[in-house]
Amino acid sequence: MPTLIERLLAEHVTLKRLVRLLGGEMSLRAAPCAPDIALLVDALYYLTRFPDVSHHMLEDRIVELLLAKQALPASFGHEVEAQHATLFRQGLELLQDLEAAVREENMSQELVEIHIREYAQLLQRNMDVEEAILFPAAVRHLDGDDFRALALLDVYGQPDPLLQTPVDERFAQLHRVIASEAGCGCGGGNL
Repeated sequence: MPTLIERLLAEHVTLKRLVRLLGGEMSLRAAPCAPDIALLVDALYYLTRFPDVSHHMLEDRIVELLLAKQALPASFGHEVEAQHATLFRQGLELLQDLEAAVREENMSQELVEIHIREYAQLLQRNMDVEEAILFPAAVRHLDGDDFRALALLDVYGQPDPLLQTPVDERFAQLHRVIASEAGCGCGGGNL
């Protein structure tokens, strides 16, 4: 399996842990006095700064290459790209809504929490279809030249701040929580 696909799958592991965190299993609350409000902010900030601008961009490029080779149904490719666009838009809106809820302005905390769970569900569905259809198609139909072109594109992307060693300080608490949830004993290193 090409290294790029392996890396995207590894990033999905981290994203799935975030989905569980945001999906309510760890009961993050959008209340200003909630003990984990900073963690919730960090999770949404991470999602809008890494997957939305780097991870999904690579997946969209894979879709484009597969569509050009007619190795992927156009409707599926466009659906993956539409999911990424929706995740991007909703992620930014969630950060704004969370800020409004924390400041107790015009957004109810309960509504923000519902939107966060919906966002997490969409992210999970997106990863499920990519793993079931997109990545296997990429492994089957993309060749060395395609993966080299993707690697060149990837040079402009950023590394996953949760998978770096050392972990980006901005995300250290989030990394510890995800590592603890994973039970991987990797609180100070890779997830």
